[in-house]
Amino acid sequence: MTQLTTVFDFQGRPQQLAKKLGEGGEGVIYPLAQRPEVLVKIYHERELAKRGKILQEKVEAMRGVTQLASEKSVSWPLISVFDAQQRWLGYAMYKAEGKDMFLLAHSMLYKKHFPGLDRRAITGYLINLVQQLKTLQDHGVMIGDYNLHNLLCQPNSDKVTLIDCDSYQLQFNGRHYASPVGTPDMTPIEHHGKAFSDLVRTKESEAFSLAIILFKCLMLGRHPYDIVGGEDPVTNLKRGDFAYGVGNKGIPAGPWYNIWSHMPHRLKSSFIATFTEGANDPAKRTSLEEWLEILTLYGKEIDKDWHEVAITPSEPKPKKYHGNNRSISQSASHC
Repeated sequence: MTQLTTVFDFQGRPQQLAKKLGEGGEGVIYPLAQRPEVLVKIYHERELAKRGKILQEKVEAMRGVTQLASEKSVSWPLISVFDAQQRWLGYAMYKAEGKDMFLLAHSMLYKKHFPGLDRRAITGYLINLVQQLKTLQDHGVMIGDYNLHNLLCQPNSDKVTLIDCDSYQLQFNGRHYASPVGTPDMTPIEHHGKAFSDLVRTKESEAFSLAIILFKCLMLGRHPYDIVGGEDPVTNLKRGDFAYGVGNKGIPAGPWYNIWSHMPHRLKSSFIATFTEGANDPAKRTSLEEWLEILTLYGKEIDKDWHEVAITPSEPKPKKYHGNNRSISQSASHC
């Protein structure tokens, strides 16, 4: 695609574009020259030729959810943009700040990109994320494609910003707009074997994908269905084969067992339920509301020195754990 210099709004008013900021499989991102806090996504010609009408309809439907347009934590479509002939090209959105959550959930890269990171900080990001997902669901929106690269975390804060929102599933004015992308290792079993564009995501399917994100962040990028001696993560997912929990069989070598052992019992139990029985039974999955309650309590207990804050504890948690408050007792022996 050649460098664009000008786009127009619906009324034909021009806006000058700054130098290209980035490019992906769907399109190119430009800042506005006079308002660099606003970005414009211009779809590639091939995308416009193939599904431009559908993309425009979906973006206009998203703009109809006006409550989300003011949410700076979500890169929501603000206005559609056109060329000089009033041909639809894409949309404008607020610029998101932060670093990929992938870097936070990486066993080495977090040290460079999130210096000083500890488990209280990770928990703060995850609480923020779950709160935002609840807000989206309250407005009929599901992420669908859960991807750590589409979640930005601001270092030295707990702020998370969601990007690539035009891929989300949306229910608006009685019409369904699908999330046409995804990956099998982040998708619950009931949605396997179907085209992503044909799926109707549910709160239960979203809860399953979210649990994988939470697990990866707390376990430094380790996928919950990565099992020593097992099959690949997608096959293990379909079987509900989860290494952690009763027996702890198949946990990869390294710090993973120590990290797992220091999590509070209710947090571990929620992962176990979601990734074993919940793999095949959506009703067994921990809900967003439950995750928010669990993570909020975890954060409060960390603040009271009841849990380890180190990213990689040097030793497993003792079988009997007592925090500074002796009324708190959590056993590591049965999960």
